Amino acid sequence: MKRSSSPIDAPRAASSLRLTPLVRATILAGLTMAALPSARAADVTIDFNGLPPIGLTHADAIVSQGFNIGAYSPDPDAQAGDAVGAIIDGTDSVASCGFLQCPASNSSYASFVNDGYLELTSTTPGATFGVKSFDASFLGSNAYDYPALPGFLRVQGFYADNSTVWEDYRFYPPGSEGFEFNSYEASSLFSTAKFTSLYFFAFVCDANQDCSAFDTGLGQFAIDNITTTSGVAAPVPEPSTWLMMGAGLLGVVGAARRRKQVQASTPAV
Repeated sequence: MKRSSSPIDAPRAASSLRLTPLVRATILAGLTMAALPSARAADVTIDFNGLPPIGLTHADAIVSQGFNIGAYSPDPDAQAGDAVGAIIDGTDSVASCGFLQCPASNSSYASFVNDGYLELTSTTPGATFGVKSFDASFLGSNAYDYPALPGFLRVQGFYADNSTVWEDYRFYPPGSEGFEFNSYEASSLFSTAKFTSLYFFAFVCDANQDCSAFDTGLGQFAIDNITTTSGVAAPVPEPSTWLMMGAGLLGVVGAARRRKQVQASTPAV
């Protein structure tokens, strides 16, 4: 059964890591810009239903409901093709995940492994948004015993001026049926925010509650049903411009974005 959780105060974590400039990349086959709604409602729930089970590699991107969902590795030497996750068929998660404990679900969801992270941006340049809620779970090997706090999910938002804030959401150890999805509610700060981008990534914790991100390869999580709130309404695209918008997104491959520092450390508590 899903728990309902709110942001937590994070345990002690490792030192920060500066990421290289992020680049936009390949749109997965089978998704088209024509699938985007003509106007974005105040709340949009991003799920991964309809996607086939497929691996996610560094700089892959999915376009859905007016958002780019990017998959990235934090390794500054990462290359296209480096594994960072997968789309999981939740009805057959054992077969989809192999040696990992993945939560069961009645729908598809995204998983991130090897310290991979998710970047969320609007398909409309300059459009802003917040995050209201999401479902998430830690992922880990069947061979490990996990502490009461196996890790936590950091959600970090960036504003147009590149300033940033973040919230942390605790993960729970596996139960009798392994890891399970929990429902998380964001704070009012995040649900009413006007972010230009959001990042989701996992910290892994030991028995002493010393936690770190981006340095173990064990920061792994599953995520689904990301409900966003619209800060600035996106312009209504004309049908004739959808294809152009799609081609424009593909053309962004290799273009450096402004540098962002994803915060992989927290103050001591």
